[in-house]
Amino acid sequence: MSARLWYLRHGVAWLPVLACCAAAAATALLVVRWPDVAGVLAPTVLACCAGAAAFVYDEDALPVVAVTPRGAGWRRTARLGVTLLPLSVWVVVVALRPGDVPFVRPGWWLLGGATLLLVTGSAALASRRLVQTPGALLAPVVALAAVAPVTLTGMFSWGSLYPIGDFPHAVRIVWFGVALVGAAVCTVAFRPGLRP
Repeated sequence: MSARLWYLRHGVAWLPVLACCAAAAATALLVVRWPDVAGVLAPTVLACCAGAAAFVYDEDALPVVAVTPRGAGWRRTARLGVTLLPLSVWVVVVALRPGDVPFVRPGWWLLGGATLLLVTGSAALASRRLVQTPGALLAPVVALAAVAPVTLTGMFSWGSLYPIGDFPHAVRIVWFGVALVGAAVCTVAFRPGLRP
Protein backbone atom coordinates (compact mmCIF):
# COMPACT_ATOMS: atom_id res chain seq x y z
CA MET A 1 0.00 0.00 0.00
CA SER A 2 1.44 3.38 -0.95
CA ALA A 3 2.22 5.95 1.71
CA ARG A 4 -0.41 8.31 0.31
CA LEU A 5 -3.20 5.70 0.49
CA TRP A 6 -2.13 4.64 3.96
CA TYR A 7 -2.18 8.25 5.10
CA LEU A 8 -5.61 8.91 3.60
CA ARG A 9 -7.04 5.75 5.11
CA HIS A 10 -5.83 6.68 8.58
CA GLY A 11 -5.65 10.47 8.47
CA VAL A 12 -8.99 11.53 6.97
CA ALA A 13 -12.02 11.80 9.25
CA TRP A 14 -14.05 9.45 7.08
CA LEU A 15 -17.15 9.29 9.28
CA PRO A 16 -18.22 12.94 8.84
CA VAL A 17 -17.13 12.98 5.18
CA LEU A 18 -19.19 9.90 4.33
CA ALA A 19 -22.08 11.04 6.54
CA CYS A 20 -22.29 14.34 4.65
CA CYS A 21 -22.16 12.52 1.30
CA ALA A 22 -24.90 10.14 2.47
CA ALA A 23 -27.00 13.10 3.65
CA ALA A 24 -26.57 14.69 0.22
CA ALA A 25 -27.74 11.50 -1.49
CA ALA A 26 -30.69 11.16 0.90
CA THR A 27 -31.70 14.77 0.26
CA ALA A 28 -31.50 14.13 -3.49
CA LEU A 29 -33.95 11.26 -2.96
CA LEU A 30 -36.26 13.70 -1.20
CA VAL A 31 -36.13 15.84 -4.34
CA VAL A 32 -37.36 12.79 -6.27
CA ARG A 33 -40.27 12.47 -3.84
CA TRP A 34 -41.08 16.20 -3.60
CA PRO A 35 -39.78 17.98 -6.72
CA ASP A 36 -41.89 21.05 -5.90
CA VAL A 37 -39.52 21.96 -3.06
CA ALA A 38 -36.32 21.47 -5.08
CA GLY A 39 -35.54 25.16 -4.58
CA VAL A 40 -34.94 24.37 -0.90
CA LEU A 41 -33.62 20.82 -1.17
CA ALA A 42 -31.04 21.39 -3.93
CA PRO A 43 -29.15 24.01 -1.88
CA THR A 44 -29.26 21.54 1.01
CA VAL A 45 -27.58 18.92 -1.18
CA LEU A 46 -24.96 21.55 -2.01
CA ALA A 47 -24.45 22.33 1.68
CA CYS A 48 -23.96 18.64 2.48
CA CYS A 49 -21.39 18.19 -0.29
CA ALA A 50 -19.53 21.34 0.75
CA GLY A 51 -19.57 20.20 4.38
CA ALA A 52 -18.02 16.90 3.32
CA ALA A 53 -15.26 18.79 1.50
CA ALA A 54 -14.55 20.79 4.66
CA PHE A 55 -14.37 17.68 6.85
CA VAL A 56 -11.69 16.22 4.54
CA TYR A 57 -9.16 18.51 6.22
CA ASP A 58 -9.98 17.59 9.82
CA GLU A 59 -6.94 16.07 11.47
CA ASP A 60 -6.88 15.54 15.22
CA ALA A 61 -3.17 14.75 15.30
CA LEU A 62 -2.22 17.92 13.42
CA PRO A 63 0.38 19.18 15.94
CA VAL A 64 2.18 15.84 15.63
CA VAL A 65 2.00 15.35 11.87
CA ALA A 66 2.74 19.01 11.08
CA VAL A 67 6.41 18.37 11.85
CA THR A 68 6.82 15.12 9.89
CA PRO A 69 9.49 14.92 7.18
CA ARG A 70 6.89 14.55 4.40
CA GLY A 71 5.73 18.10 4.89
CA ALA A 72 2.43 19.83 5.25
CA GLY A 73 2.08 20.50 1.52
CA TRP A 74 2.15 16.77 0.85
CA ARG A 75 -0.60 16.23 3.42
CA ARG A 76 -2.84 18.94 1.99
CA THR A 77 -2.43 17.82 -1.61
CA ALA A 78 -3.04 14.19 -0.62
CA ARG A 79 -6.33 15.22 0.94
CA LEU A 80 -7.23 17.26 -2.13
CA GLY A 81 -7.92 13.99 -3.96
CA VAL A 82 -10.52 13.02 -1.35
CA THR A 83 -12.53 16.15 -2.18
CA LEU A 84 -13.37 14.42 -5.46
CA LEU A 85 -15.82 12.27 -3.46
CA PRO A 86 -18.25 15.10 -2.52
CA LEU A 87 -17.68 16.69 -5.92
CA SER A 88 -18.65 13.39 -7.57
CA VAL A 89 -21.80 13.18 -5.46
CA TRP A 90 -22.73 16.70 -6.59
CA VAL A 91 -22.02 15.96 -10.26
CA VAL A 92 -24.10 12.76 -10.16
CA VAL A 93 -27.06 14.47 -8.47
CA VAL A 94 -27.09 17.28 -11.01
CA ALA A 95 -26.56 14.89 -13.93
CA LEU A 96 -29.44 12.64 -12.84
CA ARG A 97 -31.69 15.66 -12.27
CA PRO A 98 -33.81 14.03 -9.56
CA GLY A 99 -37.54 14.54 -9.79
CA ASP A 100 -37.13 15.93 -13.33
CA VAL A 101 -36.46 19.33 -11.80
CA PRO A 102 -35.57 21.81 -14.55
CA PHE A 103 -31.95 22.23 -13.47
CA VAL A 104 -29.79 24.30 -15.76
CA ARG A 105 -27.01 21.72 -15.49
CA PRO A 106 -24.05 23.94 -16.44
CA GLY A 107 -25.24 26.51 -13.91
CA TRP A 108 -25.55 23.93 -11.12
CA TRP A 109 -22.16 22.43 -11.98
CA LEU A 110 -20.65 25.92 -11.81
CA LEU A 111 -22.41 26.53 -8.52
CA GLY A 112 -21.19 23.27 -6.99
CA GLY A 113 -17.68 23.63 -8.34
CA ALA A 114 -17.38 27.21 -7.09
CA THR A 115 -18.71 26.34 -3.64
CA LEU A 116 -16.52 23.25 -3.24
CA LEU A 117 -13.48 25.18 -4.48
CA LEU A 118 -14.05 27.91 -1.91
CA VAL A 119 -14.72 25.48 0.93
CA THR A 120 -11.76 23.25 0.05
CA GLY A 121 -9.43 26.22 -0.13
CA SER A 122 -10.75 27.62 3.15
CA ALA A 123 -10.37 24.27 4.93
CA ALA A 124 -6.87 23.75 3.52
CA LEU A 125 -5.90 27.28 4.55
CA ALA A 126 -7.20 26.63 8.07
CA SER A 127 -5.21 23.38 8.12
CA ARG A 128 -2.16 25.34 7.00
CA ARG A 129 -2.75 27.64 9.99
CA LEU A 130 -2.83 24.54 12.27
CA VAL A 131 -6.59 24.47 12.86
CA GLN A 132 -7.20 20.81 13.73
CA THR A 133 -10.88 20.60 12.76
CA PRO A 134 -11.73 23.14 10.06
CA GLY A 135 -14.72 21.02 8.99
CA ALA A 136 -16.37 21.48 12.36
CA LEU A 137 -15.97 25.24 11.91
CA LEU A 138 -16.81 25.53 8.20
CA ALA A 139 -19.67 23.03 7.79
CA PRO A 140 -22.21 25.04 9.84
CA VAL A 141 -21.16 28.27 8.11
CA VAL A 142 -21.53 26.65 4.69
CA ALA A 143 -24.93 25.20 5.60
CA LEU A 144 -26.15 28.62 6.72
CA ALA A 145 -24.68 30.34 3.66
CA ALA A 146 -26.32 27.81 1.30
CA VAL A 147 -29.78 27.96 2.86
CA ALA A 148 -29.88 31.67 3.78
CA PRO A 149 -30.46 32.88 0.20
CA VAL A 150 -33.46 30.57 -0.06
CA THR A 151 -34.93 32.00 3.13
CA LEU A 152 -34.19 35.60 2.18
CA THR A 153 -35.68 35.09 -1.29
CA GLY A 154 -38.89 33.82 0.28
CA MET A 155 -39.05 36.64 2.80
CA PHE A 156 -38.25 39.56 0.52
CA SER A 157 -39.29 38.29 -2.93
CA TRP A 158 -35.76 38.73 -4.24
CA GLY A 159 -34.44 36.83 -7.24
CA SER A 160 -32.94 33.45 -6.46
CA LEU A 161 -29.20 32.75 -6.45
CA TYR A 162 -29.96 29.20 -7.53
CA PRO A 163 -30.69 28.47 -11.20
CA ILE A 164 -33.89 26.46 -11.21
CA GLY A 165 -35.68 26.96 -14.51
CA ASP A 166 -33.25 29.54 -15.89
CA PHE A 167 -29.80 30.94 -15.14
CA PRO A 168 -29.85 34.76 -15.27
CA HIS A 169 -26.67 36.59 -16.23
CA ALA A 170 -26.44 38.37 -12.85
CA VAL A 171 -26.60 35.05 -10.98
CA ARG A 172 -23.94 33.60 -13.28
CA ILE A 173 -21.65 36.54 -12.47
CA VAL A 174 -22.15 35.97 -8.72
CA TRP A 175 -21.13 32.32 -9.03
CA PHE A 176 -18.15 33.13 -11.27
CA GLY A 177 -17.10 35.56 -8.52
CA VAL A 178 -17.39 32.80 -5.92
CA ALA A 179 -15.27 30.55 -8.17
CA LEU A 180 -12.59 33.24 -8.53
CA VAL A 181 -12.46 33.81 -4.77
CA GLY A 182 -12.28 30.03 -4.27
CA ALA A 183 -9.41 29.77 -6.76
CA ALA A 184 -7.55 32.58 -4.98
CA VAL A 185 -8.03 30.93 -1.58
CA CYS A 186 -6.85 27.57 -2.98
CA THR A 187 -3.78 29.23 -4.48
CA VAL A 188 -2.86 30.65 -1.08
CA ALA A 189 -3.67 27.42 0.76
CA PHE A 190 -1.74 25.09 -1.53
CA ARG A 191 1.27 27.27 -2.31
CA PRO A 192 4.59 25.76 -1.29
CA GLY A 193 6.31 27.25 1.69
CA LEU A 194 7.91 26.61 5.03
CA ARG A 195 4.75 27.06 7.04
CA PRO A 196 2.79 23.98 8.19
